[in-house]
Amino acid sequence: MPNKDTAIAVVGGLVFFTLLMGVSQGMVAANVAVSPAVPWFPLATIALAAAAVAAANRFWSLRLNVPASGRAYAVALLLNFSVLCLGVIEFWWNDVATPAPTWPDATLSAGFQLAYLFTLPVVAALLAEICFRGVIQTALEKIWAHWPVIFAIAVLNLLMHFYDPDQFKQVFRLIALNLVWGWVTWRTQSIRPALAAHVAMNIGIATLQVGVENLGPGPLEFGNFQPTTVAIWSVTGILALLAGLRLSRTM
Repeated sequence: MPNKDTAIAVVGGLVFFTLLMGVSQGMVAANVAVSPAVPWFPLATIALAAAAVAAANRFWSLRLNVPASGRAYAVALLLNFSVLCLGVIEFWWNDVATPAPTWPDATLSAGFQLAYLFTLPVVAALLAEICFRGVIQTALEKIWAHWPVIFAIAVLNLLMHFYDPDQFKQVFRLIALNLVWGWVTWRTQSIRPALAAHVAMNIGIATLQVGVENLGPGPLEFGNFQPTTVAIWSVTGILALLAGLRLSRTM
């Protein structure tokens, strides 16, 4: 049964993530209001996130200081990639369009919007891993078996996306990604591989989105993919999954 310390860790982790993401967005808003021509918010938000993580690492056992092998990073990246490839089926089925996320002010420069595009996803990935795999998973593993913990956190993370209907209906992608990150964290007892995979995914998706919008016709329209394109992504995902699972045997 959950005890007081576990409850504090779960609530504290969620507050940590929500509060710091809110403050980070507030820094962007302050930058827009005070000096929109000079995007200083990347340094401010990254410094805030780094300071908060350092403080949390002193208060909780985050497994952030635990090293992991190169094989663990490879497994995390391969499984991460496999979920994204197979997730194309879900995107295609739901007719999802993914524009590059920008700050809602059309008067801002392209440089400001690019700074926002590549800063906030990295900050979000860092804070999310500290919250879900660092604080909450570490606490719950003391009282539950690892698979119930990993599934519970996956569902909790899905529910945290209620604010975005397009993401909230991507059940497979969100659940599967969290299962991968949670499992790799449990196997290695380190959150470093999951953190690296999460950051790589957020940067990769942001790059794809802005690239398509700048070089193509507009937002990435998964619903317009041909069945052959979906099939290619699916086969690629299965191959990456098999490679990741095979490599994980000696992780």
